[in-house]
Amino acid sequence: MKDPRRAAAAALMKQEQNGYANLVLDHVLEGFDGSARDRAFLSAVFYGTVERMITLDYILQKFLQKPVGKLDAAVRAVLRSGLYQARFMDSVPVRAAINESVTLIRQMGKSSAAGLVNAVLRRAAAYDLAAETFADEAQRLCVQYSVTREIAQLLLEKCPQECEEILKASFAQPRLCLRINTMQTDARHLMAEFEKQMVPVQAGHVKGSLYVDFKGDITALKLFKRGTFHVQGEASQLACAALCPKKGEKVLDLCAAPGGKSATLCEYMGNHGTLISCDAAKNRLSLIESAFERLGVGCAQVLQNDASVYRADFANADAVLCDVPCSGLGVLAKKPDIRSKTLEGLEELVTLQRAILETASRYVRPGGRLVYSTCTLNPDENAGVVSAFLAQHPEFTVQPIPDPIPGTDTADGFATLYPHKTGTDGFFIALLQKKK
Repeated sequence: MKDPRRAAAAALMKQEQNGYANLVLDHVLEGFDGSARDRAFLSAVFYGTVERMITLDYILQKFLQKPVGKLDAAVRAVLRSGLYQARFMDSVPVRAAINESVTLIRQMGKSSAAGLVNAVLRRAAAYDLAAETFADEAQRLCVQYSVTREIAQLLLEKCPQECEEILKASFAQPRLCLRINTMQTDARHLMAEFEKQMVPVQAGHVKGSLYVDFKGDITALKLFKRGTFHVQGEASQLACAALCPKKGEKVLDLCAAPGGKSATLCEYMGNHGTLISCDAAKNRLSLIESAFERLGVGCAQVLQNDASVYRADFANADAVLCDVPCSGLGVLAKKPDIRSKTLEGLEELVTLQRAILETASRYVRPGGRLVYSTCTLNPDENAGVVSAFLAQHPEFTVQPIPDPIPGTDTADGFATLYPHKTGTDGFFIALLQKKK
């Protein structure tokens, strides 16, 4: 397939079948024969449409006689992607977005829907959303920032002062952050390599982090294949820096896939000691192993393990990282699928987080360290979990996060990174130490 619009529509139809957006796009790009420019356009239309889906459907529904969800799948995909281009892509004139959508629906064998696509897109593209009257504040946030009502209500309730800024920041293009593989190179040499390739680069706040302005697939670079770096957000790097394992220590990463944090921990260890890198999902262990092989991690063992269940051989660890499963509300900008979450099962998720923290604490030797972290901004999954744990475990004390990223909220000794304040993913980090 060479038509980027048709490929984007195909990807949208596939993504509706509960596929993860990044995996769906990777699959579609594998079978796409267009130019690099067309690949970039395909990606922009697909990701942008998924990101703005709730807003697009709200507007489209104004001009449809049946629910958007009841439309033919191809018609739905063309209407959504066409409206996204018309309203949110400055590079595509409105008329072109509409005409190309009409042409596309015919090419997809749906000529009978061409008139509908034309009429609906013309009216929807011109619709003044700013003049809309909403039932309540939650509905306004839901439509304006394209998240489910459940997410809007949760942020309104739990983060009333930061709610709208969090949602605004979720549309910001995330900067590409890398982690230098200090087992192979250093900042000076890696920055020089990027500069030779005319790639703008600058050091991040966390030592060992770099921000690069790179257009394209960075994993295709020889520098990546040689293992001189891996892609990792600076907030995640801060969690590893807070734990700061040392050479010769016994270190656990209990929720490790796809392995980025484990690799960073190994760098702090100088590739000397014992790093146990675990994940509950057996099919994700290969991701960790592949990362370790490329980066030259030699002090680690990869195991399938349920982080909530105690095992005696993990005991007496110097440092433990539990970057627990969470609702992901801090990474909306990177993972547009999360916007459509209903948050069903959130109570069960918090119960799991508490169980993982409880189990992790049993592995820490006296004087040892434990980091609990998430990529969500829901206080119930963050300070709520850690505070409840500390109330039952006076042998643990909160330690300040060393050298936090500017803008980090350090209330109660915990670190909360709001994207609009730190320019990073939304993140939470608690550093705990067990008394000697």
